[in-house]
Amino acid sequence: MAIIDARALPDASLLEADLVIIGGGLAGITLAKELAGGPLKVVVLESGGREMEPETQALYAGACVQKADGNKDRPLHDYPVQSRVRALGGSGHVWGGRCGPLDPADFAERAWIPYSGWPISREAMQPYYDRACDLLEIDRFPLERPKATEPNLQPLALDPEAGFFPAPRVHARISGRADRPAFDRFRTQFAEAPNIDVYLYANVIRIRRDRSTITGLDIACLSGKRHTAKAARYVLATGGIENVRLLLASDNLGNRHDLVGRFFQGHLTYSNDSDAQREGSAFAASRTEPLDLYAPAQRYGPHCVIGAGLTAQKRMKTGNFTATLFRANFSNADAKVAADTQTIGKSSVQLDKGQAQGNLLGFFAMTEHFPNPDSRITLDPDQKDVLGMPRVRLDWAHGRKDYADLEKTIDGLANALGASGEGRLCWSLRRDELLASSNASRHHMGTTRMHDDPTKGVVDANGRLHEADNLYVAGSSVFPTSGIVNPTLTILALTMRLADHLKSEKKAA
Repeated sequence: MAIIDARALPDASLLEADLVIIGGGLAGITLAKELAGGPLKVVVLESGGREMEPETQALYAGACVQKADGNKDRPLHDYPVQSRVRALGGSGHVWGGRCGPLDPADFAERAWIPYSGWPISREAMQPYYDRACDLLEIDRFPLERPKATEPNLQPLALDPEAGFFPAPRVHARISGRADRPAFDRFRTQFAEAPNIDVYLYANVIRIRRDRSTITGLDIACLSGKRHTAKAARYVLATGGIENVRLLLASDNLGNRHDLVGRFFQGHLTYSNDSDAQREGSAFAASRTEPLDLYAPAQRYGPHCVIGAGLTAQKRMKTGNFTATLFRANFSNADAKVAADTQTIGKSSVQLDKGQAQGNLLGFFAMTEHFPNPDSRITLDPDQKDVLGMPRVRLDWAHGRKDYADLEKTIDGLANALGASGEGRLCWSLRRDELLASSNASRHHMGTTRMHDDPTKGVVDANGRLHEADNLYVAGSSVFPTSGIVNPTLTILALTMRLADHLKSEKKAA
């Protein structure tokens, strides 16, 4: 019915609803959209306002250190505040709009990857992926991708036994960085439904319970006012870091088995494009036709990355991996790439095709971050924000297998490309410099992982907290494994699945 400033309410107001959604980011908004116009009275509590504001954004501040086997620790203390947006629409304000589904391999239990396997199959997720694509106004991702006929959209002719395949990606325009008016409509119009109220500047600082039942929420405004929210059911949707922070700050809610905050997974990209003394990260393609399927001229056109399917992962006993190709001007005099890279490109074309010209493309690698209980979020009791909430500390850890598998998969892809006559890879990063050369994504996954067994997961397959009858968790914190694609589309698909569950649960009651 309205978007309301919680600071303008009388002090100690009581907000009552059938369902309270904590968090007005993409997950919270999608859930509210799914319930808009229905019988449930829904309240959405958003910490920020309509736009990002420094005072509110500062509530995210914390500490972060990246760790990797054989590499020097890398402090990234700005990461907790810079990787998220505390405003209506959440990190959708800075999301580039990149979308893709998780691969079937991501949902599988892979014996060579500890803690792998989802309690949901990729096939069961297909209708929800379809609905999420419709919501974002992008083409759907069928399980079997149709073959293109245009010469410039033909995939690399790699041996199927090698297990590498073209993994589709697309950019949605409904993001703060792509189409601001469309994004603004997406994040506000749902509040016009008669059963929806959105409260801005409403910071939930505590979840209260009586045994296994959540009984209410304590809300604080930076202006000093305090409120309370009560409902029959609650959904926590504040992101992969803040979900943990609020649970731990609420008397270790959901943490009976010491799992809340563990298994933090985040995507890193790896490349070398600034060392003038050696080759850069590049793909020397032997074909002369433009590789528009992998490196389109337009950012927002459909394209593919090179993925490592379950066949490749089984063969090499590795995790998921992608190589993203992009157009780069390696012949420019100002390019900080060694001349050796261009020489490799020319020689590979002559070897494979007996011709002088091919395509030289830049590439960066991204590898699955394996579930690791030592990669975790904890609270610092000595550091609190202005609302009295303890700040977070993120110990972002990569084990030996993470980097061993990255190297093994790059080697496997290089062999597959060479064997097929499609080209060569240039890769020059040593293992002990991988962490220092990586770039961190804004993807925060795994910290309230989903598992049917309460001793192995924080929530069940429907996202319900194992230790509470009426609290659900939405967002990428429930992912058991990280996959190798921007998590937004899967977040929305899982949220739609949760919405269906909440609707059916209400009917059964």
